[in-house]
Amino acid sequence: MISQYSQADLYSRPPWPFRGAEQISFVFDAHAEGLQALMPPGVTIDPTPEGYARCETRVCWYPWSTFGPFHETYVIVRVQHRGDVYWMLPLIMTDSDVPLAAGREAWGYAKKLAVMDWQWNAQTAGQVLFTMERPAGHRLLTATFRPTRQADPAERQGHPVMSHRHLAAAGGVSSQLVALGGTKALHKDAAGKAQLWAGEGSLDMSSVSSVDPFSLARPIRVHQAFWQCSDFALAPGRVVDDLSPTP
Repeated sequence: MISQYSQADLYSRPPWPFRGAEQISFVFDAHAEGLQALMPPGVTIDPTPEGYARCETRVCWYPWSTFGPFHETYVIVRVQHRGDVYWMLPLIMTDSDVPLAAGREAWGYAKKLAVMDWQWNAQTAGQVLFTMERPAGHRLLTATFRPTRQADPAERQGHPVMSHRHLAAAGGVSSQLVALGGTKALHKDAAGKAQLWAGEGSLDMSSVSSVDPFSLARPIRVHQAFWQCSDFALAPGRVVDDLSPTP
């Protein structure tokens, strides 16, 4: 628990820093109906002109953090809540118990453990290959990325990331919408340019699992893909809305 900070705690007090974090973001459209079923009350998908859900799937390799090194992948969906636009995070996997616990407790992320692999070597033909399985042997996500040009940070569309922290508490149910807090800075290369690259990306989430429904975000079309390297620090965030039942 983040309120006690004894030697028996699973993770340290915030902020929680990350260094040299690599993330690949795939920008795509998906069918809105299935994803809307994953949204909490008062949160609606902000549709594209064609009526689709605008989404991103991010695959991540974090070589250094106060949670230790770990992989992660998640889906965010562009939504509206009380007139404001957010990225809502309904689906997320990691391969370490420390960030799993921190994510669930601090922000209410629906994190689960999965088997993941990030490869970029002579065998991957110049591409990053990322896979996620849950359970082991059941492939739920396959992503590839090949960098082709250095990108401008202005190309990336930013919105606050929001999650639904829904807990069974001693006095009843605690249900809150929580916006992620923290700071972030892209690494720069020797020429002073941000380490942000656009490229060719493919994303497959077609394997169906009623327990882990990543297939609800199956891409209709991948529009863009970006790799980045950054340092950032996470904070507990802020409560956007309290959905807890009135006693």
